[in-house]
Amino acid sequence: MKLHTAEVLHREAFGDHVLLRYRSDAPGGPPEPGQFVSVRPGGSTALDPFLSRPFFVHDSEGTTTSLLFEVRGRGTALLAEASELSVSGPLGRGFTVGGDGPALLLGGGVWVAPLKLLSRSLSRLGVEHEVFLEAPASAPAAYGSWLSGNYPGAELVPTGGAPDASRQVLDRAGDLSRYSAVYVSGGREMLVAAREAAAGRVPAQLAVRERMACASGACYGCAVPVWSGGVRGHARACVEGPVFRGEALAW
Repeated sequence: MKLHTAEVLHREAFGDHVLLRYRSDAPGGPPEPGQFVSVRPGGSTALDPFLSRPFFVHDSEGTTTSLLFEVRGRGTALLAEASELSVSGPLGRGFTVGGDGPALLLGGGVWVAPLKLLSRSLSRLGVEHEVFLEAPASAPAAYGSWLSGNYPGAELVPTGGAPDASRQVLDRAGDLSRYSAVYVSGGREMLVAAREAAAGRVPAQLAVRERMACASGACYGCAVPVWSGGVRGHARACVEGPVFRGEALAW
């Protein structure tokens, strides 16, 4: 996997939630909504951390790309403070965007990240859409204010860390049959709940979040169960995904 040097232009932190904006002239064209990049701190000759971290592209304009992630360990802590990054991508298959509205965008936790670029893409196409985002109980109030500013018109759903948080966000959207498409990025519970609610009623596209080692499809460490021709098999989230049709996932 080829890595390209990228200069960090701006960073914001809201508790453990971090936004990084960087500049990169890497080849490959602009990212599509739902694609991801594989990132590590730049300038590291000690390979610390050894593995790059996969992050959904939050937004992209020209040569500037932004990432939204949560600090959960040493690797993400180092990335949050880096002034230079080593980046590969954009990678994977993102959302299929288009059609008539209205569309529904659902986001949970820090996995709201790819919905920003998706929302902008839908707006450029003139597709009406509604956005419902979980406001995590663990995040400070400033993060909720930032979400409101970055997702204009989005409805934030405070869940208070409840065990049925994903269901609360889904219920707030109401009857899914009034939408022409549903796009979801969240934890496994939210993806499963949305897939079940949309089944037989409206096409759903789900952005899965899996642990990735190589991010190139070689290791099969990010394989997810899928249906293909009525047979249960597996697909690599980093190559065949990370976005899958709801009915294709065999959870």
